[in-house]
Formats: sequence, C-alpha cells, structure tokens
Amino acid sequence: MIIFKIIAILTSSLLLWASFPPSAQSESAWLALVPIMLIIRYCQPKSAFKWVFISALIFWVLNLSWFPAIIKNGGPWFLVVLGQVALSAVCALHTAAFAFCSSTLWQRCDDTPSIKRVALILIVDPLLWVGAEYIRGWLFTGFAWNFLGVSQVRNIALIQAAAVTGVYGVSALVVAVNGALTSLVARAGAPLVYKVLKGEMPVYSKNWGARLITSAESLVPIVLVMLVWSWGMHRIQSWEQVEKEQPAWRIALVQPNTPCIFVNNDETMRAQLRLMHDQIKLAAAAAPHLVMLPETAIFGAIPSDGQTMRFAREAARLSGSALLTGALEVEKTECSAAAPAGELYYNAAWMFAANGTVLGRYHKQHLVPFGEYIPLDKKIPALQRLAPTGVSCTAGKEPALITLTDGAGRSLKVGSLICFEDTLPSLSRRSRRAGAELLALMTNDAWFNGSIEPQQHLNQSVFRAVECGIPMARAANSGITCVVDAVGRVRELTSEGRNTDFSGFLLTQVYIPPHPLAAPYVLVGDWVLAIPGMLALLLVGGCAAFKGARARKFL
Repeated sequence: MIIFKIIAILTSSLLLWASFPPSAQSESAWLALVPIMLIIRYCQPKSAFKWVFISALIFWVLNLSWFPAIIKNGGPWFLVVLGQVALSAVCALHTAAFAFCSSTLWQRCDDTPSIKRVALILIVDPLLWVGAEYIRGWLFTGFAWNFLGVSQVRNIALIQAAAVTGVYGVSALVVAVNGALTSLVARAGAPLVYKVLKGEMPVYSKNWGARLITSAESLVPIVLVMLVWSWGMHRIQSWEQVEKEQPAWRIALVQPNTPCIFVNNDETMRAQLRLMHDQIKLAAAAAPHLVMLPETAIFGAIPSDGQTMRFAREAARLSGSALLTGALEVEKTECSAAAPAGELYYNAAWMFAANGTVLGRYHKQHLVPFGEYIPLDKKIPALQRLAPTGVSCTAGKEPALITLTDGAGRSLKVGSLICFEDTLPSLSRRSRRAGAELLALMTNDAWFNGSIEPQQHLNQSVFRAVECGIPMARAANSGITCVVDAVGRVRELTSEGRNTDFSGFLLTQVYIPPHPLAAPYVLVGDWVLAIPGMLALLLVGGCAAFKGARARKFL
C-alpha cells in the first residue's frame, strides 16, 4: 500500500503546485486535495500527519521556487536554500496539522451514509483547513502567502465571497468540493477495494434516505459553489453600474526598475533619479491627481537628509500633483531613563502636495524578520548590525490615512501599505475601517527579479481589494505595477508582453464611489470563518493528543 500513498502525495503536490503561478491552472485546485484526503480518511491520524506533511513539503518547496532569486542579490546560497526549505517545512506543518485533526474525526465515521459524513465534508474539514491557514498567517509573525483560495484569483465571480468571509471563504469552498470528489472516488473505487481485500462486492443500501444523504455528500458543495458564483456575478454588475456614474481620479504609477540595494552605487543612483525625474515629467502631461512611486524609491533618509527632501519636493512640484513615495525615515530620539539617545528607522510612505509641503506619512507596521529587522535587536542593539539593509527598522503602530484633495474640492482618503503588507488581510481591513477609500501599496520586488514572485505577490493584493470593497493602486519597483478595482479586476503596466523587469509608468483612472461596495468582512473580520476554524483545529487536535477516555468519548 505504500506505493499507492507515494503516488497519492506526489499527485496532490503537483496538482496543487499547478494551481498557482507559474502554471496558474486554477482548475486543478478543485481536485488537488483528493489524493491526500483519501489518505486522511483511511489512515490513522499519525500516519496521515506524516504522509500529508511530505506532500505539503514538496508543494511548498516548488511553490517557493522564487526564493533562490535572492542569491544574485547578495544572499548566501546556503542560507537562502536553508531558508526556503525551513519555511516550506513550517508551512507544511500547518497542512499536516489539518490532516491529523481531520483523520481523527474520520476514523470515528464509517462508510455508512450519515449526516455526520455530510457535516465533515461540508463544514468540519473546510473549517479545519481555514483554521490552519489562519494560524500560518500570524504565528511567529506569520506567512500569509498563497492560501488555497488565492489559486482562484482569476475566477472573479467566485472570489467575491471574500467580501463576506475573506480569502478563507474561497479556501473553504475549494476544500468542500475536494471532499465531495473524494467521496465520489471512494464510492467508485469501493467495488475494486472490496474485491481485492475481502473477495466480495460491497452491499449498497436501498433505503431512499441513505441514498439522499449519499447524494448530498457530493451535490451540496457543488450547489453552494454555484450559488456563490451567481452572487458574485451580481456584485460585479453592481460595481460596474456604480463605476459608470463616478468621475475618476487620475493616478500615475511609476516603475523605475531600480537595481537591488546591494548593487547600487553613486552612478546607478544618479541614473535612477534622472529616470524617475523624466518619468514624472512625462506623467505630468496627463495632469494626474496623484503620482505614486514604489517602496524606498528615493535614496537617502527623510526628513534629516536635506538633499533627499529637496528631491522629493521638486518631484512633487514637477508632477503638478500630490506625490506618494516610499522612503527611509530617520527619527532622532532623545536620551531617557529607558534608552540612550539615538535614531529610529522606519520603512515609510510620505505624501507631498504639489507645492512641496508634507501632507502625511505612514510607517510600515509589519516588518519582515531577518530582512528589515533582527528579532530581539531592540534589546540587544549589537544584533542590529546584522540586518541585510544595514539598518534595523522600527514597526509602525497603526494605519495612517492621508487625505488628498483636487481642484474640484473632492477628497480622497488613501490608506498606505508597504511591501508584503498586502498579504495580511488584517492590515487592509484596519485601513478600510479607519475610512480609507483607496489602498496604495508600494513594494520593491527587485529582490526576486526574473522569478515568479511578483505575479504571486500581485495575487494577494487582488483579495485585499475584494475583501475591503475598494480599489488598490500598486507601484512596484520592477513589477507588477497596476490598479486592482473593487471586484478584483487588474489593469497592469506592460511592455512587449512583459509586466516585470522594465522601467515605465502607468497612467490610469480609478473610480471611487461615494459609498464603497458592501463588504461585511471589513466589520466582522475573521470571526466568520477563520477564528472558528482555528478554535476547531485547536480543540480537535488538543483532544486527540490527550489520550484520556473523556477526550476519546468527546471526539
């Protein structure tokens, strides 16, 4: 039987990998979990944990194939490869935890048609999967990358469910359908299994109630997907109607394609500043309301570096509009009883008015460990010297909306995000709850030039726009620069069929209705699915790990 398990885990790994870029065959996600679900249903929990962990590890190593791109930007190859495998293993552990808990429950459920089986397929398994994803997204700072639902990013109608449940709802639908198909495969293969193992054919119930329950196992998840898809189409049509009635905001998104920080020198910096100067000047001809530059687009520190501040103000005056740019901000601190005098570094977004005055700023809240800071570096200052960028940043505490106005008296509240912050649903939701009407993401994916990472990164942004019911503008250093509307449709900056690794700018229109699309997820957040799923995972896992009779009876 081991050979069948090996085939199952390899098939599941490859199908799941194919559902994400570079293949992006989203249809494969709807059956990718069937092989490992068969293992989960018919193996003991510990065995299911082991086999599913191996399957998930293979998937994540393949899915994170963009990791080695860091090597050409100065990352030691052995540390990069170690980091890829270690991160893959951590992600695989969460999938294996789902397998352990699901198998624990399936071992207490035979092949007899029952409401319990329907509940496991339609409710329990999706909840357990979502709980594992939710924990992966925040535990130890989290890695909320490529949740299962993200594979459906091109199915615009279906992903509207994220406006109610977040991306987790789309993941749950995919898991439920996989569960339904698993039951079909199990029933179809039952005659062969019985013949081989028992030398007899299975006996099927003629009771109409049992047959109805058996049909429900497979049909109810499919019907649910159809209902969600139909509602999603209605939501898209509602947005299209609102879109036609609103005057647009003109936004210019600049993509300078600046080399990674480790290959920068004075000459390349001067060349990039001239390039951004020329791109802003060309964009100004369209009289945009806002010009956006990517993360840390301007060199030097603000506001302490006078030359850097002069460049930013001059760029704003040149554009004739507001200018939103990423920058390194340095804040001087005074000596106190708690800490000596020094400097705090922030990965920040600053907005300048056309006359050069500062309209507002935002400090990145979710820093990348070992990239933007070293854990415990605030308690052990010597560790700060190990940060790859040379400085160890301090995290911001809250969303900071920046209000933009135009000549007609209209105002637009912009909620900024930086780098990988678009992978975290909670940050976008906090900005929307604070009143943001447009999400503005600035990122620098030059670290991963030549890889599939920028496309996978963009897919996360699509869900943030749908979840919040408002558009998102993305200014990326080397790609992908684009605008995502409130229902997840994308308009990209392209050149000769490419969307990365070139310089240019995108002039686009963004429609901001007076009342954003209804998005209950903004208000209720993760209490709809994610938190109940986490609690279910912890409850089942905890009871299964506890060997007492009471726990076994409870399960």
